Amino acid sequence: MREIWLDDLADDATRSATRQRRIAGLLGHARENSAFYRTHYRHLPSGCADLRACPPVTRSQLMANFDGWVTDPQLRRRELEAFVRDPSRVAEPWLGKYAVWTSSGTTGVPGIYVQDPDALAVYAALLTTRFEFGPMVADPWQMPGASARMALVAATGGHFAGVVWWERQCRLHPLLAAHTRVFSILQPLDTLVAQLNDWQPAFVGSYPTMLALLAHEQCEGRLKIRPRAVWSGGEALTAADRVAIADGFACPVVEDYGASECMQIAFGCRHGRLHLNDDWVVLEPVDEDGDPVPPGQPSRTVLLTNLANRVQPVIRYDLGDSVTVDTTPCPCGQRRPSVRVQGRRDDVLVLDGAGGADVRLLPLAIETVIEEEAGVHRFQLIQTSRNALCLRVDAPGARQRAVACRRAARALARFLKAQGVGAVELKLDDCPPQVNPVSGKLRRVRASAASG
Repeated sequence: MREIWLDDLADDATRSATRQRRIAGLLGHARENSAFYRTHYRHLPSGCADLRACPPVTRSQLMANFDGWVTDPQLRRRELEAFVRDPSRVAEPWLGKYAVWTSSGTTGVPGIYVQDPDALAVYAALLTTRFEFGPMVADPWQMPGASARMALVAATGGHFAGVVWWERQCRLHPLLAAHTRVFSILQPLDTLVAQLNDWQPAFVGSYPTMLALLAHEQCEGRLKIRPRAVWSGGEALTAADRVAIADGFACPVVEDYGASECMQIAFGCRHGRLHLNDDWVVLEPVDEDGDPVPPGQPSRTVLLTNLANRVQPVIRYDLGDSVTVDTTPCPCGQRRPSVRVQGRRDDVLVLDGAGGADVRLLPLAIETVIEEEAGVHRFQLIQTSRNALCLRVDAPGARQRAVACRRAARALARFLKAQGVGAVELKLDDCPPQVNPVSGKLRRVRASAASG
């Protein structure tokens, strides 16, 4: 935490020099200890510390070379895959020191991410020192007692980053563990509302799509909680949803920007801007040719470098997000540039319930069910009309695609029934999932215009 404070107090020249020193250290460490990067950078001069001279990487590349990517030879992909298949081991330290979480992301390629103790300490320090909960709201992790009950509403049943981090914090702060609970987005909304009413949390963290649904339930009088702040992450938070959530709960909305590859990319301020943690993160917005995009213009994608984690170096990693950098002064007084993030969000599906009422289904809940129960990662579910869905699955051959489609359809049918959805027509489409032609990302849950 001392490093974070010193970074915040330093002048611009000192901060720039510190960041460059961290970049040089990371590049040297990766070339010396990662077989993948040693090969990937074989054409670079020895001791090169110019980040932009380094060729970018993708998740597919890194996962295909996992054992050569990591810098600890004790880490093996096969062993970690077995570990993350066991949900009872969520947040258990791997080899006694590493945090491990998974992500499928919007590329459809599953990822396994290992965070070393130094990276975890940096994430925790950034979280503690830089987030603004508002002038009348304290950091929930620093407030003991029942009045500071916290609720995380998230995808459960797997080693997902948010849940792993949350459970890890509870283990590190046993006195707070009794005042925190994780609630699953996979359960019916009315069940979740009843549980939150019973728990009465002072702080609620979830995805923007879920917070918007809960704010609606609060306005309708079914949800009756009085949080002091809500925390939004995991998806893009639109301006309209920010207003709806803040008005619905009558409290501040705290936003962050992170990814499985780097948990703390940017932090929200009370003026609604996301400020880049540019002392520990390098974000390079680029166009379709990989050339830099100037501030004020949206990028095609963004290259991420995580300066904190050395056991699994993430260097000029194609994150796939479209971001716009804003270098104009922020009223909060923060000197760090801010970013606006686009395109990290699928659609909420609205179907008829068995009793006639609307049933709203979160995209992340649908994705979790199909991934975890059916083992299918590259798929696309499209709502073509009010009660009709079309499922596309990517598989190497017709037979494998048919088998994967049946598994996904069975898992989806069980989920829809549990949510109280009425009769739904589910069509299995032979066409492969369609990626965004600009970003290359796969929107896995979509509502067509006709479905409204």
